[in-house]
Amino acid sequence: MNPDTVESPGVNKEILASLKLKAELKLLPIVLRAVRDVACRYGLDKASVRDLELATEEACHNVIEHAYEPGEEGYYQVKIHREPTCFRITVRDQGMPFNLQRLNEDETSDIGVKLMRACTDEIRSRYLGKRGKVVELVKNFSFESVEDLDVPTVQPSALKMAPASEKVTLRLMHPDETVSLARLIYRVYGYTYPHEDIYYPEKFASLLESGLVTSCVAVNEQDKIVGHLGVFLETPEDHVGESALAAVDPRYRGRGLFPKMKKMMMEEMAAKGILGLYSRAVTVHMASQKSNVKMGSKETGFILGHSPPTAIFKKMKTETTSIRRTVALFYVPVVPDQEQTVFLPCKHQEIIRKIYNHTGLSRVIKKADPENMNLAPHSHIHSHVLPEMASAFLRVKMFGVDFIDELKLQIRDLKLRGTELIVLDLPLKDPNTAILFPEIENMKFFFGGIMPEYLDGDSIRLQYLHNVAFDPESVDVYSEFARDIFDYVVDEWKKQNLE
Repeated sequence: MNPDTVESPGVNKEILASLKLKAELKLLPIVLRAVRDVACRYGLDKASVRDLELATEEACHNVIEHAYEPGEEGYYQVKIHREPTCFRITVRDQGMPFNLQRLNEDETSDIGVKLMRACTDEIRSRYLGKRGKVVELVKNFSFESVEDLDVPTVQPSALKMAPASEKVTLRLMHPDETVSLARLIYRVYGYTYPHEDIYYPEKFASLLESGLVTSCVAVNEQDKIVGHLGVFLETPEDHVGESALAAVDPRYRGRGLFPKMKKMMMEEMAAKGILGLYSRAVTVHMASQKSNVKMGSKETGFILGHSPPTAIFKKMKTETTSIRRTVALFYVPVVPDQEQTVFLPCKHQEIIRKIYNHTGLSRVIKKADPENMNLAPHSHIHSHVLPEMASAFLRVKMFGVDFIDELKLQIRDLKLRGTELIVLDLPLKDPNTAILFPEIENMKFFFGGIMPEYLDGDSIRLQYLHNVAFDPESVDVYSEFARDIFDYVVDEWKKQNLE
C-alpha cells in the first residue's frame, strides 16, 4: 500500500499541507497550528477542528515519545488532505514498531486511544514494512441528515398515479437538488439504501461538485425530481463508472423512465471519456436484472454476500431477512471496445473465456511465465471501506515483493474491524495476477467475476466472506447465462468452505 495515497473516495486528492519534522516535542505546536489553520480555512466547523487537532496531537505525541530511542535522531511526516466529505490527517514515521493493533481493539484501557476515537470518525493504522508505519485520522464534515431537515413529506394517501398526460423530462441534476433526491430515495427504499451518503444532502452535493458523481434526473412539470440514475467514480482516474442509485417515484412508474435515463447517462459518460458502465443488480427479484439485459448490459459475475439484509426495497418482504444479499454484476461499453491483452489464471480460464464471448469483448489471451515475474519494491493496494455495509473493496494497482504479506495484513485488520465481505480486484493485464493467483486463493478468496476496464484494463474480481451465512436458494437469476456463472461462483464458494 502506498502510504501517501488517500484511501477513501474523493476527487480532491491534493495534499493541502505536508510537514516533515524532527521528533521533538518543541516542534509539535507547528503541526497543530497547521492542522488548525488549514482545517478552518477549508470548511471544517470549529468543534471538529478542535477534535482533529486533539487527535493529531495524540498521534504525533506517540511517535515523538515511543518511535525513537533516547538520543536517536528521528523524523516523522504529517500530511493534511481534504476530500469531498472529510478531512484526513496521516502521520507516518520510520521509527520503532509498536502495537498498532490497539487502535482497532473494541475494548481498550489506553486513554490516548480513547481520546483519538472520541475525536475522530475513523482511525486507520498500517505497518509499511521497511517504510515504517502510518496512522490515518478521519474527521467528517458535519452534514445534516434528511431526517433533520424541515421539509414536507409525502403521505402514503397522496401517492396516487400521476396523470398520463403530465410531461416528464430528463436532465442532469444540480447540487442544490439533493434534498428532493433524498426524499425520492426514501419513497423507494425507505432508509434501507446501503450507501448512507444519499441521506445527507450536503454530503451528496459535495460529491456531485467533485465530479465523482454525475446524476440524471427525471423531473415533472413542476420541476420536481421523480426519477434518478447516478454514475459513480471511486477515483478520478477510473475508466468505468458504476450505474447506481436508480429510483423512480411510484407515481411515475410504467413510463420507461429507467431505460431512458440509462441511455442518457451512457451518452453523457461517453462524452466524458468513460469507457463503460458496470452495475450491481439485486437478486431478491429479477426486475433490475431484466432491465439491465434489455439495455444491452451483459452479466459478468456475482458477489454472494454483497449487501446487508436491511438493504432492500421499501416494504419488500423476504423470508431470508438474516442473509446478506447477493448481487449480479453487469457491464455495458459506452464507446467501441478496444482489443487488449490479458493473462488469465489457469484455474478459471474456461469461465472467463465464456464471459468474454458473452460480452463480445475482444481479448488476446496470453500465458504468464513464472520465470519472468517482475515485482516492484512495494505493493500498491487501494482500499475503500464501507463500514455501514461491513464491506471493503480492494484494488491491486501494483504488485510488490511484499504483496502477499501486505494482503494478509489487510485481511486481518479488516476482519478485526467486523468486515464481513472483502472484494479484491486484480489486474488481468499484469502477468503477476496469474502467477500469484494460487497463493491469493489459498487465503480463502474465491471467484466472483470479471470487471472490464476496471483497473486501467480488465480485472478479475474475487470475494472473501467472513462469518457470513449464504443460501443459494435465496437468489433469483434472470438469464440462462447468468445461471451458469452463478452456479460456478457457488461451486467455488462451496470448495472454499470445505477446505
